[in-house]
Amino acid sequence: MLTEVFKDKRLYEKYRKTVEEIKEKIKDHQGLIRVITHYDADGLASGAILIKMLYRLNKNFHLSIVEHLNEKVINRIYREYNNPLYIFCDMGSAYIDVIAERDMKAVILDHHPPKLRYTKVEEVHQLNPHIFNLNGAREISASGVCYLVAREYGFYDLSIFAIVGAIGDVQHEPFLGMNKFIVKEAREHGYLKEVVKDIIYNAYDLPIWQSIMYSTRPYIKELSDEESVINFLKELGIDPNKTYLEGEERDKLVSALKKYVDESQILVDRYIIKHKIEDAFYLSEILNACGKRGMGSVGIGVALEDEECIKIGKEMYIKYKRDIIEQLKSIELHRLNNIEYFFGKKGTIGHMASLLVRDKPVIGIYEEEGYYKISSRGNRLLVERGLDLSKAMSVASQFGGSGGGHNIAAGARIPKVYLSAFLQRVDEIVGEQLKGEKKEVEENQVV
Repeated sequence: MLTEVFKDKRLYEKYRKTVEEIKEKIKDHQGLIRVITHYDADGLASGAILIKMLYRLNKNFHLSIVEHLNEKVINRIYREYNNPLYIFCDMGSAYIDVIAERDMKAVILDHHPPKLRYTKVEEVHQLNPHIFNLNGAREISASGVCYLVAREYGFYDLSIFAIVGAIGDVQHEPFLGMNKFIVKEAREHGYLKEVVKDIIYNAYDLPIWQSIMYSTRPYIKELSDEESVINFLKELGIDPNKTYLEGEERDKLVSALKKYVDESQILVDRYIIKHKIEDAFYLSEILNACGKRGMGSVGIGVALEDEECIKIGKEMYIKYKRDIIEQLKSIELHRLNNIEYFFGKKGTIGHMASLLVRDKPVIGIYEEEGYYKISSRGNRLLVERGLDLSKAMSVASQFGGSGGGHNIAAGARIPKVYLSAFLQRVDEIVGEQLKGEKKEVEENQVV
């Protein structure tokens, strides 16, 4: 039951009122609906949910995929059309006041900590888990929030994209809270066909040598080139061109890989969904690759099961992973007292930072139009010690920029001239946090 996810009856009733108002707002709007979503896997899964929903409701819509939301982007889309309904997915809660000030008729479907903990400001409705004491960093992603609206119309098949989006935001180890409810609902309705314990490499429709070589979850440096991984498999008596391993061959591979990574990173729960790309993890990886390589529209096409887009999306996955692996090999980590940082390329720094985290948070940086874009990543052990990267990144506002996100993952954008001072201040803040009292990973954070 959905009621069991909420901490008390009052919060559930507040949620019901909010989601019903949003349902009616979308249903009653007769003009264009302007959908703005993020370019990562969760954002593209959110976009797929909404455009499928709006199409079934016979609504006119225009979808845009953006890397980040700020006042400049808001002003641009505000001037485009006359009085549309705006739906912001995987973004917007940090700018609800800015959106409201422009008298924009809007809906925000976000899971990042909100600037204002209100479900409605002027003509802007907001559905955000933090308002209902649910953890947006762990219990539900943006695609899950979008699904909560879609299910109001009975579109339960769209639950698979909430699963895909949550996996993209690494909320599946294991699924908790609202995510767990969505998984259960998807299974009950037959859209999640099964959950199987299997090696992660069987998730990809690729020769096993490519699955291992291009994997970044887990990343095995010793097996990140063609010659090494093919020789490794041949020594085990495994045909490198097989696309699926089972039985004795699978056990042999798991045993051999345990000298590089923990078994829990190899043997995983695979979520098999009702989609042309059956593995939810693989679909999330393709969506992420498309978005990060500037092909977000192809990612949407993949989600919509367009054959040509699926073909291109799989190619984007290979190209993206190849780029990631090459960058990982060449990264030079710089160390301060409490953080590590590196300079990388647009579209990859967040992913690489998450792969490099050990005992300190890692910050990835790239340059864009006189600014530095920054992605910071921690892990659950660091969050338990007190790490809150959302608060650390929000200090960017003191340096002419902006920042925020979750306790375990956050980002910022600052003028180039302030990078050194910004990093020093973040290092100080993180040091103070890690000296603090132990915290729960699932805690809510509000910037």
